[in-house]
Amino acid sequence: MSNRTTRPLSNLYALAFRNLWARKTRTFLTALGIVLGVAVILAINIANNSTLASINKIFDEASGTADLVIVPSSFTGQGYSQSIINRVRAIDGVQSAVPSIQASTILAADAQGWTYNFALGGSSGNSLLLFGIDPELDTLARQYKLIAGRFLNPGERSYSAIFTEEYADKKNIQVGKDVEILLPNGTATLRCVGIVRKDGPGLMNSGVVAFVPLSVVQDLYSRQGEIDQIDVVVRPDVGNSTEKLAALKRALQADLGQKFLVNYPAQRGQIVSQQLATYQQGLSFFSMIALFVGGFLIYNAFTMTIVERTQEIGLLRALGTSRRQIVQLVLIEAGMLGVAGSILGVLFGLIMAQGLILILGTITATEIVAVTIPPDGLITALGVGLGVTLVSSLLPTIQASRISPLAALRVRGSETQSGKPRKLNLFAGIELVLVGMLIIYAIPLRDSVKFQAGSSSVFWMLLGATMTVPSSIDFLERFIRPWLIRFYGREGLIGSGNIQRSRGRTSLTVAALMVGIAMVIGIGSMSRSFQNDIDGWVNTSVGGDLIVRSPLYMQIDFGSRLAAIPGVAGVTPARYFGVRRAGNSADDLALVFQAIDPATYFEVASFQFAEDQDKVAEMKRDFANGGLFVSTTVADKYGLKRGDTLVLDTRRGEHAFLVAGLVSDFTGQGYVIDGSLDVMRQYFGITDVDRFTIKLAPGANLQLVKQAIEDRYEQSRHIQIETTDSFRNRIRELTNRAFGLLDVLAAIGVIVAALGVINTMLMNVWERRREIGALRSIGMTRAQIIRMILAEAGAMGAIGAVFGIGFGVLLSRVFIEGMRVSIGYRIEFTLPFTSILLGLAIALIVSQAAALYPAWRGSCVNIVDAIKHE
Repeated sequence: MSNRTTRPLSNLYALAFRNLWARKTRTFLTALGIVLGVAVILAINIANNSTLASINKIFDEASGTADLVIVPSSFTGQGYSQSIINRVRAIDGVQSAVPSIQASTILAADAQGWTYNFALGGSSGNSLLLFGIDPELDTLARQYKLIAGRFLNPGERSYSAIFTEEYADKKNIQVGKDVEILLPNGTATLRCVGIVRKDGPGLMNSGVVAFVPLSVVQDLYSRQGEIDQIDVVVRPDVGNSTEKLAALKRALQADLGQKFLVNYPAQRGQIVSQQLATYQQGLSFFSMIALFVGGFLIYNAFTMTIVERTQEIGLLRALGTSRRQIVQLVLIEAGMLGVAGSILGVLFGLIMAQGLILILGTITATEIVAVTIPPDGLITALGVGLGVTLVSSLLPTIQASRISPLAALRVRGSETQSGKPRKLNLFAGIELVLVGMLIIYAIPLRDSVKFQAGSSSVFWMLLGATMTVPSSIDFLERFIRPWLIRFYGREGLIGSGNIQRSRGRTSLTVAALMVGIAMVIGIGSMSRSFQNDIDGWVNTSVGGDLIVRSPLYMQIDFGSRLAAIPGVAGVTPARYFGVRRAGNSADDLALVFQAIDPATYFEVASFQFAEDQDKVAEMKRDFANGGLFVSTTVADKYGLKRGDTLVLDTRRGEHAFLVAGLVSDFTGQGYVIDGSLDVMRQYFGITDVDRFTIKLAPGANLQLVKQAIEDRYEQSRHIQIETTDSFRNRIRELTNRAFGLLDVLAAIGVIVAALGVINTMLMNVWERRREIGALRSIGMTRAQIIRMILAEAGAMGAIGAVFGIGFGVLLSRVFIEGMRVSIGYRIEFTLPFTSILLGLAIALIVSQAAALYPAWRGSCVNIVDAIKHE
């Protein structure tokens, strides 16, 4: 007996391959689910890493061989005294200190067509960066690849400039040609003396950069003696030691004080990276959902295979195959499927990543200059694909090993499930859902684990909801049956009843549909809620009728000229700049400071106050007296409430500002604070503004007023005028594009669920060939067979819609809460009626479309062969 049970099969791999090949359609559909899941995970991984790598590459290569970068601790655009260079050079370990200064302008020829652009993670105009350098020192830190003309000469003070090849070609700039640029007080002419490749420092500002002598920028912008940045090149012995470089960084920080930040070059991409991080995490999370749905497909397919091969497995057991060998056989099949699906998924993911990179680059306005395929991401995608396949096939494998040889040879395989396990599954499923909600809503978590814990909780909730499906099929089928009879006739009654015959298979198919539909509704609700809140914000905060901007900062007194235009009732100025919370903590975020004029702002626009609506007058008074309005995102990040203080780095050192109130604001991904123009001037030394918002008098014609302003000031001041309605629509369009990418991921989940419907219906048709043959022999037509099978799929789709809609609404609330917990967005939940109707339509249409091929196969069953089939 021992020899019989341990005798090995001649070739388990050949047998496993034969089993997969014998069921080519099912193998293909299951592999396709793996391919889609793996492809989405890898594509998003590549797109996310490429975006961040590009950001870091731009900042890193801009500093070339520099090991450290010194910038002001606030991001106001205001520099510091050039004399600080001597203090830096005096620090032991510093080999050279390379100064630079930056300014923004545009070509005079581009002034007419200038527009204000913005994107997820930031906003900017299509401006030319003037990068002022010391030609004698700069090559110690940066490497320029000159392809035409010459480099700037040491000590050169002439109005000379070097442009990148791509920008020069686009603007028809040649060596020796004069280029006119705009200045705050007029224009200036630069002569192109050289062209460099768009590489290294040429990557700055997406290549829209001109390198000019440092003294020239100081003269043009009246910033004599000022610089914006010092790139530090250290001694080789320091640069080759991580510990010594870190020690030098600390020494420089201690010597320079809190007014400066000493960073590694790539750290300067933190501002953009932090604003993209939340969106990229969301993409990664929803990509995992697609593979989660694929797990249902794999489990369902292997469960079908085990049921179908009950007699075959029994025969193998009778011939001496051990339980262990049966387990090995099924796992080898799963492994083959997982490896093939994962490899194809990786190949498809590489192709998908190209399109995703283009979309993500457009949404974020980030030029992708470094497409990276992270080895760990590649291994993760392969491992996840194979791992999900093996885990999903594990339970069917165990069931296969327990098949009794004699019982299997006497009867065909069939699914059985007693009422007691179903009840246990129901209670366990409810518990998992409640535990997931408890983690999200009730348990306080550290910031570092909030996203991971929240994502895991959603997966537990999805699994819990899946476990409740089997116990609900009886009730829901009886409720849906009359509708199917009305639509399909008597065939609808038979088809509806058929879903009771393979409850486990039906449950898995319904669960896959449920997850796909729930994702559609969840994402739709999040998008709609987000859009509603953004609409409320822009309608309140982006007030007035017209917005006036310029490629250069404008003087505040220009507002009085605009106010004198007939038809203008009010004008209010504003300015955006970057600030940082005091302390220089690595965990601190770059904040956007919006400076406004309290005296005029509330006549044109307002704020969405998050709380204390009855104390708005008091909050406005505190704000006018030097307080700040803090966004709910910032407040939740730092635990702030009205009456607290927020300490910021300013040009006058650290200063504690009163939190006058909390407001809802989506600028800069919500990391925004608002203060008065007086605070801006007094503490940050800024005296100009970047926009004016105009409110028209009652009855004034918007187009006539707009035309009057353009006629009077467009040419002389190079302004751009946009209606607030147009600006609001552009914000909405950007939001729609961002959520549109999430909709694509939800659609992939639905596609994988549809593959499950096809798999299930094909298996049902195969199992019932004898029955279908008998029905055909007593007069049922091919059309009736098709209607019967479509009715069965329709019942699954309807039940999937009920679960998907119910769980989707719950998931919507969880997503909204997750955004609040993870990133501080306080979004008001909006019940997504449109998404609910869409989910219902998708469930019904997908189930019917997916069943068309199985229905056709069923209608083609040969009567004689089917009746003989066992």
